[in-house]
Amino acid sequence: MKQSIKLTNFQKDLALVAMRNYRKTFSGDGQKLFDISYKKVQQMEKEIELDGMEMIYLTQALRFQGKEYFHTNNKELSMLYRDFGNQIENIRFVFQHKNNPLLKSKKAASAGTLTA
Repeated sequence: MKQSIKLTNFQKDLALVAMRNYRKTFSGDGQKLFDISYKKVQQMEKEIELDGMEMIYLTQALRFQGKEYFHTNNKELSMLYRDFGNQIENIRFVFQHKNNPLLKSKKAASAGTLTA
């Protein structure tokens, strides 16, 4: 399952900067997996379809970039990247809860065991 996410050109640029810099922290197979998400962002038009892991990579990259700007005392840019990372994380959270059959079955099981 994939989640469709609409990004503005500005958000796409933020994502590309963050992912390009975060990519340097990977090597081997980890970098190959990350590159799948990175290439999707590079090639996207107005909308991108990501699975849960790809959203995690994007969130991690945005938060990484936010920390980098924080360490250079650029607090405004830091908060911009971190807030955008939090937005993607919230989208992922809703996506995971909506599409995870294990979470759905736990809710259904617990609902039947409740007493008034």
